[in-house]
Amino acid sequence: MNMNKSKLPPLWTRDFILVFISNLLLFFSFYMLIPVLPFYVMENLGASGSIAGIVLALYTISALLIRPFSGFMVDMFSRKPLYLICYGFFCIIFAGYVIGTTLFLFIILRILHGFAFGISTVSGSTVAVDIMTSERRGEGIGYFGMAANIAMAVGPVTGLWIHQHYSFDVLFLASFFSSLIGFFTIVLIKPIKKEHTQSGSRQTLSLDRFILVNALPCVGLLFIVGLGYGAVLNYIGLYSEIAQFESSAGFFFVILSIGIVLARILSAKSINKGKIVQMVKIGGIFLVLSFGLFVLCTNAIMLYLIAFLLGIGLGYINPAFQTMLINLAEHSQRGTANATYFTFWDLGIGIGTAVGGIIIDKLNFEWLYAISGVLLVIGVIYFSSLSASYFQKNKLR
Repeated sequence: MNMNKSKLPPLWTRDFILVFISNLLLFFSFYMLIPVLPFYVMENLGASGSIAGIVLALYTISALLIRPFSGFMVDMFSRKPLYLICYGFFCIIFAGYVIGTTLFLFIILRILHGFAFGISTVSGSTVAVDIMTSERRGEGIGYFGMAANIAMAVGPVTGLWIHQHYSFDVLFLASFFSSLIGFFTIVLIKPIKKEHTQSGSRQTLSLDRFILVNALPCVGLLFIVGLGYGAVLNYIGLYSEIAQFESSAGFFFVILSIGIVLARILSAKSINKGKIVQMVKIGGIFLVLSFGLFVLCTNAIMLYLIAFLLGIGLGYINPAFQTMLINLAEHSQRGTANATYFTFWDLGIGIGTAVGGIIIDKLNFEWLYAISGVLLVIGVIYFSSLSASYFQKNKLR
């Protein structure tokens, strides 16, 4: 019985597989709507292009606003029931789109959907961290995040196919039933031990219950990466349309997702061994390279190479940062750590999207990606000179 003491405990347990599937289906149902909703808002609800952009942005804004509070809620209450409730609410709103046929009702639904998504992603990530053993936490975070990347590869393609062959109502119901399956996978997860509530007497209201203050010196590069990703995520379709060469935004995201998944697999064991700083630096180098190539891009092959390199960079840097923040937090602050990670990531994407549109309008795409590349260089230098040493001195695990 003692022969396997040195052997690492299994990662892909029944409960970890269930929470992985729930995360996969949450993002799959979300990504199915991403490329199609602008058509719905303009064609069915009669909104202009500018109004449609604002309406669709409400989802991200509401998710961002709820992030800090979701971390507090995840650390205060039982995690599985909270995940179940918020995920269930997330499912129901897809069905609500079928009956929310006015612009006003759609706006209300988008705001509520953003709140549900914001809490579900934080609570789901924290449930996953609770399920995986501490010996394989870095590896587990990398694999768990792959669910969103797989969904990003297949969700938009599926949504566009349904849109081409069926009605918007069929698309909304497809998202509803996909997420409903994810809801039932959560039901099957064994109850999570209330390790995080053992120090309940210390759960007083303070800034550190909403944002992990101990991690603030480390999130600068994460925020900058979000800026660059926001510029790509929201404008690559437009870039593909106006580029002088034949290219496909859908294929760009498929290759991007392949790069992310590959890098998460390659970096998982290294993160697990504590090589977190090294993985962030490697990811940063790939991102700087990809944005540099964006400025020089002249053909579709080069664009797809950029997608792959960008995916590699994101696949190295995101799980490393999430593990870093969790390692800077007490056990009772895992939810806050995850909320802080998502807050700065979403904040970067949101600002990158807004500022990116202005840069494209006033200058051009080359300027957008050149500025993103320069900011990434500054971020990598900042991380290497300040954040890395801070993390090594202050990490708890």
